[in-house]
Amino acid sequence: MMYRLVPCILCLLVFWVQMSDEKLFIKYLNVCVPPKGNACVAIRQCPYFNDLLNNSPLPRPRNVIKIIRDHQCGFKRNTPYVCCDKTTPTPVTTTSTNAPEITTHWRNERPNVVDRFSGSLATHPNYYLLPRDICGAIKSDFRITNGQRAELNEYPWMALIFYNSSDGVIDFRCGGTIINERYVLTAAHCVVNQTIVGIRLGEYNVETQEDCESMSGYCAPPTQDFLIENVLVHPRYDARRFSNDIALIKLKGAANFNHENVQPICLPVDSDLTARTAIVTGWGVTEDGYKSEILQQANLPVVSLTDCRNLYRNFAPITPKQICAGGTNGRDSCGGDSGGPLKSTGEINGSMRFVQYGIVSFGPRLCGAKGKPGIYTRVTSFMKWILDNLEDY
Repeated sequence: MMYRLVPCILCLLVFWVQMSDEKLFIKYLNVCVPPKGNACVAIRQCPYFNDLLNNSPLPRPRNVIKIIRDHQCGFKRNTPYVCCDKTTPTPVTTTSTNAPEITTHWRNERPNVVDRFSGSLATHPNYYLLPRDICGAIKSDFRITNGQRAELNEYPWMALIFYNSSDGVIDFRCGGTIINERYVLTAAHCVVNQTIVGIRLGEYNVETQEDCESMSGYCAPPTQDFLIENVLVHPRYDARRFSNDIALIKLKGAANFNHENVQPICLPVDSDLTARTAIVTGWGVTEDGYKSEILQQANLPVVSLTDCRNLYRNFAPITPKQICAGGTNGRDSCGGDSGGPLKSTGEINGSMRFVQYGIVSFGPRLCGAKGKPGIYTRVTSFMKWILDNLEDY
């Protein structure tokens, strides 16, 4: 079914099986050649980078992060490796008046405009790791129709999680969202007791090698595939009660935001969902019972907590850390959408953007059943946990 996996994910799986962790990305990337350096070592084992980290402030200046990224050659567990030798360039100091312009979408260190979500979490030391300057862009011709195909590049923050099943077949069963160059946000139930192969970004049609528009002839840039460096599940996740269903996946490598099909979504720092409707997107099960090969979207009514508790009183306790949406016949999220986003528009840095307020968690067995909304993890309830666990490299 997943034809595009053959040249990408399967080859990475072969690397994974045949090579040890410490050699995997060194051989795969093969980037340690002059002038970058001829030895791939742990970042603290390289005298230059050890001094660079010791002498640079937190949060790391933009030019320091760029130098580290430009010389990065892999990871071993949670330790970044860099190409190292005596010719490694001297970084531009943060006080220099001749500092070059850095082309990067990694972060917005000191935004000129304080957005409407700014508050207590805006002073969090990791707040700068959320790329508020480019997140959640809305297409100029944006429109939403219930249960219909999304447009190409309309939701470029969508991520697919690939799994290795017991019969050796690689397939996707969950989604997620890109929140910065290194992290994907998803549901805990998508990663606990699962064998994850990798993450794909920039996907639209899982059955085609290239995603193109038939009328204009435009084709999207290639997808970006990543192995996993680390998976972090909320420590209080309870599968039995469906509570705290949230997780972070750290990619081995950084996503390239210079392509229109791979961009981050905005997260709500201090503002909660107030809209009466919200949008869910994914490759979930359609009305005919099969997964969709093309990204789908649906506009769902938001259900009050009181009504939702009444509807689920005999099934699961619903808490303020959850959002209920859907329940209109034929309009809901289904199995393949687990871990994906529930989003609405909000003002960020003076412009309207898409903000993710929920993560698809669980729902009725019959997708889109009338009177039974889907349950979503409320992202605002976990923003501090998310920021606490982001790393800057």
